[in-house]
Amino acid sequence: MPLKKNTDVLVLGGGAAGVAAAIAAAKKGLHVTVIERNAYLGGKATAAGVGTVCGLYHYSKNANAEYVVRGFAWSFAESLRQASQSVPLSNTEGLHYLPYNIEAFKKLCFELLESHKVEIVFNASLHKVEIVNETILSAEVTVADSLIEYELKSVIDCSGDAVISRNANLPLLANDHYQAAAQVFTLEGVEEDNEARLGLILMKALRRAIEEEKLPDYCDRVYIVQGSLKNQSVSLKIGIPVNVTYEKGNVENIRIAGLDFIEKLVAFLVAELPVFKNARISFVAPEPGLRVGPRTPGRYTLTEEDVLGCRKFSDAIANGSWPVEEWEQQRKVKMRYFNLDDYYQVSAGCLQALAIKNLFMAGRNISSTDIAIASARVMGTCLQTGYAAGCLAAARVLGEPELTAINSIQNEQL
Repeated sequence: MPLKKNTDVLVLGGGAAGVAAAIAAAKKGLHVTVIERNAYLGGKATAAGVGTVCGLYHYSKNANAEYVVRGFAWSFAESLRQASQSVPLSNTEGLHYLPYNIEAFKKLCFELLESHKVEIVFNASLHKVEIVNETILSAEVTVADSLIEYELKSVIDCSGDAVISRNANLPLLANDHYQAAAQVFTLEGVEEDNEARLGLILMKALRRAIEEEKLPDYCDRVYIVQGSLKNQSVSLKIGIPVNVTYEKGNVENIRIAGLDFIEKLVAFLVAELPVFKNARISFVAPEPGLRVGPRTPGRYTLTEEDVLGCRKFSDAIANGSWPVEEWEQQRKVKMRYFNLDDYYQVSAGCLQALAIKNLFMAGRNISSTDIAIASARVMGTCLQTGYAAGCLAAARVLGEPELTAINSIQNEQL
């Protein structure tokens, strides 16, 4: 028999969105529980070693980064920037982003949840949920070899791949395959101090090696994590040549293929390029980066037209400033931009499940098309949708009118 517990709000996933959601609900005086499958917080930001926070700043060619977010997302970013001793970087297209330290990200998430008295359950996964009259009454969670059954009032799915809806066989916004996965790793002993020059050296060498059939053709999918080159250390991101389907065994196959890619690539770099002759692997992210997965349909579904047309909503709860960023197999990244110095917004309806009254979504789980989530999945947006989902979930528990909650979110975040 499972151990029975009570919580007001259950948050599935302790990534950027999950942490934001938990804090928003806890601020309302509610008991909040976060279920995290890893032994640490941060989600893909830490487990996949993403390395930069995108979506915090206006899409602008101004030299200085200007925040497009307010409230919790702003305060989180500022705390992370200071803890990481980093500054925003930008590219020629007008995109600004914040490099961060992975351990600083983990620590900040833990300290924030701890200070708001949020219960954290590590190494835990959803076993099943009980649904009656379109309402989730309880969730059973596996922790090590034991089961805990949480009786609850609201649920926020921040898992990144609609774990609750998939578990309960609810409707999904799904596809046959999703954006290409990536794997991040770090090399020490790199004898180059200019990131742009190192990138050019890499690109030319890999292109030549593929032409000469020294490396498989997918080995051109190698990128420097921007802002990571320092003290003879650099982080690289590789595109893994296995389709993402979320079928049984798929994620493990992706992980194995990523490690095999790293082995081939590093052997080539050390043997062929003088700047890497003394290089050695110092870190491999524990998980591959899965950018997009199945999502739960909401009362509104964010569309490509909303994003690229910079649509604003009367019930907006977040500002989105990152372009559509599509990573597909067999090709480089495809970027689709909206107008400079503009942004789109995310409707509160994207965070409220259509089929379940007390189920909310945040982060990569929000109700959106495949094209729209290719923009809205970035961390700057996830922090905002997470915080908003926490406010909406708390409002349901407290019997507060939704419009009142939305107005409060807008005053705080927008």
